[in-house]
Amino acid sequence: MSQKQLQKVMSEKQKSKKTPDQIRTEVKLKNNRFNRFMLLRYSLTLFFFANTYWLITQLFQASLYLIIPALMLILLVIATIEQFRLYGAKVINLKMTDLAFKAQLLVNAFVILISLVTQSANTILPTFSNHRTALIFLILLQVLGMVVAWFSLNRIRLIELNKDNYYKRFQNIEKYI
Repeated sequence: MSQKQLQKVMSEKQKSKKTPDQIRTEVKLKNNRFNRFMLLRYSLTLFFFANTYWLITQLFQASLYLIIPALMLILLVIATIEQFRLYGAKVINLKMTDLAFKAQLLVNAFVILISLVTQSANTILPTFSNHRTALIFLILLQVLGMVVAWFSLNRIRLIELNKDNYYKRFQNIEKYI
């Protein structure tokens, strides 16, 4: 390599080196972009632990209902991985997260349906008794889960359309950074 080529390579390397301020700015932008998905991450976590609890209770009772929380956990883990891949990503892909929330909506509706048809809360969740109050409590929990899933799906739509509040804030922050 000639002296000129070596100097050219060295000058290109020096130009490509980022200053600490540039690195901080990039990290701020990545973090702000990633904060758009915070509600989704919290919702996925909530459903992960709810389905984990359901799976554990089903382990003590031989039942085909064991399959539902196991499949939901797999889907939720895949959606969570998708969420962490969004850090620093410019292109937003929320297909698995969307699928996980839709599946959770269906599962919650299924639990309500089975609970009402069998008039028994412990068919689905063995830790609940067969009293009317336990059935009502189980249905209320499922409705609450459906509300969380619906809000999360709505949030996904807003993010995909860039109409969420975080996006607007991010646009303002990006102007000043």
